[in-house]
Amino acid sequence: MPRLDTPQVPGVLRLFHPLWDAVADEDVAHADQTCARGNFRSWAKITSHAYAARSRDPDTAVDHALPAWACSRLGPNP
Repeated sequence: MPRLDTPQVPGVLRLFHPLWDAVADEDVAHADQTCARGNFRSWAKITSHAYAARSRDPDTAVDHALPAWACSRLGPNP
C-alpha cells in the first residue's frame, strides 16, 4: 500500500477505526508527521496501542496525548 498523504490520514483513520472519530485532525496530522509518516502499518500499530490503553482504562482521554503516547510505544523508527 502506498504511503498516505498527510491530508488523507484523518479520513482514512476514521474509516479504519472509530477511535479516531474523537481525535482532532491537527492531532492526527502531528502524529503522522512525527511518527507514522503516512505508513498505514504504523497507523495500525498506533491504533492497537491506543485501543489497548482505552481498554485498560476507559477514562483515558481521546485527545492529543493519546496518539502521542501510542507513537512513543513504537520506538524511535517505526
